[in-house]
Amino acid sequence: MSLFLALVLLLPSSLCHRTKAQWHTCDSGFSISATAMARNITHCRKLQTLGAELGINNYSTTPNSSTSIDVVFSALPPTPQGWIAWGVNPGRHPQMVGTRALIAFNQPSGMPVVNTYNVTADTRRGCKLEPSTIEVGVANKAANYSDGTGRLTMAARLTLPPEYNVSKLNHVWQVGPRVVGTVPLAHAKTLHNFDSKETMDLESGVGHSQRHHDIGLREAHGILSVIGWGTLLPIGVIVSRYFRGSPIDTKNKWFYAHVGIQILAFSLGVAAWGIGLSLMERSGQYRAFMGHRIVGILIFCLATLQVMALWLKPKMLDKYRKYWNIYHHFVGYSLIVLIIVNIFKGYAILKPAPRWKWAYIGILIGLSCVALGLEISIWFVFLKPDDKKAQTNASDPSKTSNPN
Repeated sequence: MSLFLALVLLLPSSLCHRTKAQWHTCDSGFSISATAMARNITHCRKLQTLGAELGINNYSTTPNSSTSIDVVFSALPPTPQGWIAWGVNPGRHPQMVGTRALIAFNQPSGMPVVNTYNVTADTRRGCKLEPSTIEVGVANKAANYSDGTGRLTMAARLTLPPEYNVSKLNHVWQVGPRVVGTVPLAHAKTLHNFDSKETMDLESGVGHSQRHHDIGLREAHGILSVIGWGTLLPIGVIVSRYFRGSPIDTKNKWFYAHVGIQILAFSLGVAAWGIGLSLMERSGQYRAFMGHRIVGILIFCLATLQVMALWLKPKMLDKYRKYWNIYHHFVGYSLIVLIIVNIFKGYAILKPAPRWKWAYIGILIGLSCVALGLEISIWFVFLKPDDKKAQTNASDPSKTSNPN
């Protein structure tokens, strides 16, 4: 119990961590430093997703409050035929819709090109994203593709209108797999793609994004799910299945252990479920993870039904008790299968370090081995001849059947 209390106490600290990135000198640690386009760029930083890099120079504001900046952006597209994008959004929040973007890609001739695009709500609905003019002034566009690294790099001089707040500049970046003509096809629907946005102070280079807050929530969701749904709940089932009526069990202690473990598992699981719903609503990208969401809701409903057994199960001598037992066991085992499937769906979405996935696989293997060993012992006892009964029959010939 102390382990879980410690976990609950540590979770708030994980929810509060933030990552701040500032400008650095554009040295050999940045891939853009190897390109001629970055010759005059002095401020560089690595962005938080997609392995992207950003360089800024000539930060200046004219008397009419327009701002001129030189920008160099580099990222690794999924394929050589892919595209990279970087843009600014004058709205209140950094998001795809409303972004004025620069998109670079390789033409069929092999020469990279940069075009301007105005990303509207129609793009989210699936309409083609065609090149268009934007109110941001764009000059000196250039692009470069490295055969050795596979990275695309683009550069331009931008003149930002007064409505762009350079101390809180919303910028978005992205990569995609293909371009048809001049129309970039949709990017992958992963968290790394959805997290590619932030609000940045151009002078200091410090960036803030919702991802900084969501990382802790995602970790809490995953940890609570694995411990509550994925570990404690199967342990409760093992206790019910293998310790009921065992020689070491007295006064139905198995029942109290089973109920206590399942209530703790349910409590942690519901907390994880609530955090998951919150994350989906905050991101607005729940449609991309609909399978994980639906299975999670189903798990919550079935688990709630199982917990309701404390009040709804028939009495021991009730004629419906045997049917209720069948239902309760079926739902319980089905719940375990759904939980395991959904946890691995979660791993596929979060993409944590491989050790976390293998740690849970190790937990499953351990629980499976324990269950298998106990199952074999039960069948061994069940199939073993009753020595006491055999001795009684041998001492009392009258209890031995006479074939005649």
